[in-house]
Amino acid sequence: MNSAATQVKTRIDSFPEGKVISYSDFTDIPNTQAVALCLGRLVKSGSLKRLGKGKYYVPKETKFGSVGPSESSIIELMIKEVGGGYITGPSVYNALGLTTQVANRITIVGNKAPRKAQLGKIKVRYLKAKFPIVQEDVYLLQLLDAIKDIQKIMDTTVDESIDKIKDKIKKLDENQTSKIIDYAAKYYRPAVRATLGAIMDELNIPKASLLKKTLTPLTVFKIAFSDKVLPKKWDWNFV
Repeated sequence: MNSAATQVKTRIDSFPEGKVISYSDFTDIPNTQAVALCLGRLVKSGSLKRLGKGKYYVPKETKFGSVGPSESSIIELMIKEVGGGYITGPSVYNALGLTTQVANRITIVGNKAPRKAQLGKIKVRYLKAKFPIVQEDVYLLQLLDAIKDIQKIMDTTVDESIDKIKDKIKKLDENQTSKIIDYAAKYYRPAVRATLGAIMDELNIPKASLLKKTLTPLTVFKIAFSDKVLPKKWDWNFV
């Protein structure tokens, strides 16, 4: 039988350059102490580089020097380690085209307790999910989070953000429309439900009425978008 060190080295050799490696890649090797010692020796020899506590990577050598793992591979590992989840916040709002601001912190919603961490140059804030996360619905959750944070999105106006979100809502298929309404109704505060409802009402989506039923008629919302971008905002108690 191969020694633990041989197993670790063989597995690392099979990994692509830049992959983030953690102890979770060696759970089938029972001798955890031998795994740790082997990883430490590989760091000393230069075959591996340490990214953070318990995290390593195979450096990629280029004519400009050693290159570390991509941000996406680091984030992939972080999401895996919180039992599945999704990215939200400014980095996603940038990817959605809502802002030109480049975020220096990643926010991950997952299944573990809230905390802050840093891996390499990436600062991470973990938030505890308040609902089951279905990976195929992550885009819908990110849209709802953008609506939730509509007044906090940097380098843009609320009207510009609403216009862009409206365009994305318009492109959802019937199944996605039903799901985003369901998520909003169950897990998001009234202001988010009212904003989504006003957007859908403007787009003449009949299911907007389902959101209206979740709202208290006397509740008034103060969000600084104009009636130019959402002419029916008055019907949703925006002032």
